[in-house]
Amino acid sequence: MSLSSPCLPVVMPPTPTRADPPITPSKQGHAEEQTTGTALRLFMVIAVYAIPIVVSLRPVAYPIVDPDIWWHLRVGQWIVEHDSVPVTDPFSRYGLDKPWIAYSWLYEVLVFRLHEMFGLAGIVAYRVVLAVAVVAALHRLIGRREPRFLVATGLTAVTALAVAPLLSERPWLFTILFTILTVDVLLDLRAGRATRLVWLLPIVYALWANVHIQFVYGLFLLGLACVAPLIDALLGRWRDDCGGPTLSWRIVLLTGLCALATLVNPYHEQLYRVVLEYATQPGPFRCVNELRALEFREMCDWVMLVLGAWAVFALGKRQRLSSFETLLLVSAGIFAFRSRRDLWFLVLAAVAILATQNIRPIVASARFVLTPRRWALVTVALAGLIVLIAWKRNLSAENLQQKVAGVFPVEAVAAIAEHGYEGPLYNDFNWGGFLIWNLPQLPVALDGRTNLHGDERILRIGNTWAAGPGWRDDPDLATAGVILADVQSPLGCVLILDDRFQLVYEDPIARVFIRAPLHARSR
Repeated sequence: MSLSSPCLPVVMPPTPTRADPPITPSKQGHAEEQTTGTALRLFMVIAVYAIPIVVSLRPVAYPIVDPDIWWHLRVGQWIVEHDSVPVTDPFSRYGLDKPWIAYSWLYEVLVFRLHEMFGLAGIVAYRVVLAVAVVAALHRLIGRREPRFLVATGLTAVTALAVAPLLSERPWLFTILFTILTVDVLLDLRAGRATRLVWLLPIVYALWANVHIQFVYGLFLLGLACVAPLIDALLGRWRDDCGGPTLSWRIVLLTGLCALATLVNPYHEQLYRVVLEYATQPGPFRCVNELRALEFREMCDWVMLVLGAWAVFALGKRQRLSSFETLLLVSAGIFAFRSRRDLWFLVLAAVAILATQNIRPIVASARFVLTPRRWALVTVALAGLIVLIAWKRNLSAENLQQKVAGVFPVEAVAAIAEHGYEGPLYNDFNWGGFLIWNLPQLPVALDGRTNLHGDERILRIGNTWAAGPGWRDDPDLATAGVILADVQSPLGCVLILDDRFQLVYEDPIARVFIRAPLHARSR
């Protein structure tokens, strides 16, 4: 029985619970602020991943940036047609019947199939997907060790800008991606955080050995992780009571399994012969642009230098210094300064060190978890960005072909094929791959496979195209039946005055010379 009057019922206010907290104006404002912060952080993540997309779809003079993609396409086609990998060179006059290993055969089949299905747009798609994968792997490596959202996102963005010039359609994108995964695994093992996913790394190396010869970089890092604790022990840098990294049987076992996995390829141990060839041929490092030393004329070179210096400073502040981080940074610096193509190695080593610095406790507001819903939003936004850029830059099949014809000798090749000019063919280094793909009936004189042609041949033919001393005595030029020359090349100019050859075709890009008849020479 209630003591209250029936005319005045008592309404008890609801008791607030933790599951249903009362909404006050202050808390509502905080919720709106949190929503705004989430939207801003999602925008920053999208901006980071937009970097590889914008760079991969960049408005360059021609869409296929690297001339070597053409001979990679031809190798992929040859493998598909013969259902086997080549053991001798089928594409050049010099390499006929010479042993040759298609060390990127799986990559070549991949890009050929993409080209077969989608044309040049398939090659562009390969570039975009691998570039985004590289940045995603970097983001994962940094974000798992640097919980501060702004720091992790900013460091990922700077790293993406540093490696942007390397985001082309080359197989080295697989090397960059798999090296990042290797460093991620090693950092986990050295920190005592071994997961089952670690043991998937040998599968990665089996794939890596079939797509790019630089899988040896990964083996180098694994070996470094095995040797560094021994060096620390010899130097007395770590004691059992200091909690420093010691040689782990997991790292040793993983290194052995990954090394064995690299033998799972059509050439087996013969694949390492290619590694030896590249290691003993210094000539290309003097004349091939991508292999030459850094000149610090581009922004990415300076970004790499700043990251490297920042990593050195970070190591100098540590109370306990491990040989692994020191050797990693030094060796990566040697690789990067030796060849501009490997500047990504120093960038990766630097961010691996910076992401593992000792930091102060992180407040909850600094953390930001990318849930599946948030990733879905990011993915939709990036897909829309790709469609927008492709539309604005007119990446249609017709336009891509026109861009290629504006740089490569498409019309000159068509004239050679139409008139049936007979070889031997004499060409320069940069157009060799394009001719392998577009003029298969004439074996090329030279192309981008530097390990096949060797230092002496590359330097000699380079001197001939520069019309250097003794160019007339070049044996390949002397026996040539048809010469395809860039109109801007010195050789393409002086051959007009050489009575051994006659000009039969010319356009704004190329000149075609054939061997002059004997009676024409006498006149």
